[in-house]
Amino acid sequence: METPKKYDLSGVGGAETFRDLPEGLRIKLTNGAIAEIIGNPRDGGNLMVRMLEHPDDPSMVGEEEIVFFTNVAEVL
Repeated sequence: METPKKYDLSGVGGAETFRDLPEGLRIKLTNGAIAEIIGNPRDGGNLMVRMLEHPDDPSMVGEEEIVFFTNVAEVL
């Protein structure tokens, strides 16, 4: 079984890693929400995501939005 790739968004290489995140990955946002990347313009600043879980507002589940890199806590 193949080991999943680790994506480290911290440190000097974090911006480059963020820029190259592929569609389909799940991310955790700083507010605790879980989202799936559905688009990456590869600008190093933004991702288009679909909300999968949202602890503060369950009505956001299924919604699409653009998130800024500072709102991404980690890649799951």
